[in-house]
This record gives sequence, structure tokens and C-alpha cells, in this order.
Amino acid sequence: MTQPLAQAVLTPENQAFFEQQGYLLVEDALPADVLAELNAATDALYADACRLEKGGKLNMRNCIVEHPAFLQLLDWPATVPLAWQLLGWNIQMLTSHLIVLPSGDEPAEDEKNKLGWHRDGGTSPRDMSEPHPRILLKIAYALSDQTAPASGATWIVPGSNRLLGRPATDPTTGLPYGAQAMNIRAGSAFLFEQRTYHSIGHNWAGFPRKTVFFGYGYRWVKPMDYIAMPDELVARCNPIQKQLIGVVGDPLSYYLPQDEDVPLKALVEAEANE
Repeated sequence: MTQPLAQAVLTPENQAFFEQQGYLLVEDALPADVLAELNAATDALYADACRLEKGGKLNMRNCIVEHPAFLQLLDWPATVPLAWQLLGWNIQMLTSHLIVLPSGDEPAEDEKNKLGWHRDGGTSPRDMSEPHPRILLKIAYALSDQTAPASGATWIVPGSNRLLGRPATDPTTGLPYGAQAMNIRAGSAFLFEQRTYHSIGHNWAGFPRKTVFFGYGYRWVKPMDYIAMPDELVARCNPIQKQLIGVVGDPLSYYLPQDEDVPLKALVEAEANE
């Protein structure tokens, strides 16, 4: 497997765009060989019918423990450095979420724009007073081609990260004003923060829509789909990966970081001094 050599660098223009719009596109984030490996892993997991929901959807939380191919995405150089440049060094992975949405019949016209718009973070939007702070972001990797309108791509509402309350709906379309589908090529990715309203689209493209999401947030935010990672996975991790899966010497380190638990701190500080 050949990884990109250079780590992604957040330009001032990209940072300003993310702050204003709540998302950032990373085209061709995965080279062809890695994309093929991840698709093979996804297909193998999908083949186990007992894992599927009604209708044939695969909705697999904590997929990083289900197949070794997903570990490489934990600190993938084309994308994940953008997460720590946006959030800082005191972060860990909160979720690894694989979704395979099978193709179905084309929805009726009045159903196509009925989507489940939401912010991420569980009950946090209700628990926190507005304006909400940014506490986490996700990186979505398209494993299948999602360029067609029928492909079930993720929809987002750009700029909704700065809204108070829900976005207003356009009565002519039934969609939030400004909503757009992330119709991206297989191998491309995008980041979006938890305050950005988003939804999954309908898939009637004739082939499954495959996307894997890796979420990152502050280490004092509880992970969504794991408590502690298995020893076998920890043994395969480099020091930064261990930080990103929440390995600590003392639980208090989640709130008062100890240098040995957060190697990203030294890396980020060194990069800042270059």
C-alpha cells in the first residue's frame, strides 16, 4: 500500500471557508489501491447478512475493530491533519461508522426531498445553550461513486454551523435553503462539523452507496461507539494512533492531558515553529 507522502495542510483560505460554511472538500483523498482495499473490506462485511438492517442497509458502528483495513484511516495523512489543525492537538476518535445503503426504487417526487436533517452529537444540541460550540467533526470517505443525484450522497446545509436553531425550509423544494448534495467521486472525502445540518440521501442509482465516517472530538467528549479498544488493535497502533483511540495512563489525562498520552501536542507545536 502506498500512502500519500505529504500531510494535509490547512490553508488560511480553507480555514476561513470551514469556519463560514461548516465543511471542507478533499478531492482524491484515497489512492486507487487503498480505495480498492477499503471496498474489499466493506464488501466482506456486507456479505455477512446477519449484520444487515431491514432493507439490506449496513449501519456498522466502530468498524475500525471489524476489519484491519480501516485502521489506516485513523490518522490518514490526506485528511486527519486537517482535523487536528481545526480542533487542536487534544483530540481523539469518537466514532468509525460504516454505512452501505443499497439501491432501491426511485422515490416519488414528493418523497425525494424528505430527508432526516440533523446535527451530530446526540443530545448535545439540546443539552447546550446556543450558540453551540464546535466539539467534534467528521471525515466522510466516499467508497463508491456518488456523483449522480440518485447515488444516495450525504446532503449538507452550508453555513448552518453558525445558525441558531434549525435552518428554514424552502417551500418550493421542501429542502432547507442552500442545501446541497455532496456528489463526490469515489476516493474523495469531506470534513463537516457537528453543528452543520446534514442528512443521507435516497439511493436509486442501481448500486450500493458506500461511505465510512471517522469522527474526532476533544478528549473530554465521550466516544460514540466504544469504551476501550481491544488490546489487539492497540498493539497495531503507533503513538499518535494510540492517542486517537483514547489510550491513557490515567483517566484524569482526558481532562488534564499528560504529555505521554498526547504525542500530537509535540507534533503540532513543532509544526507551528517551522
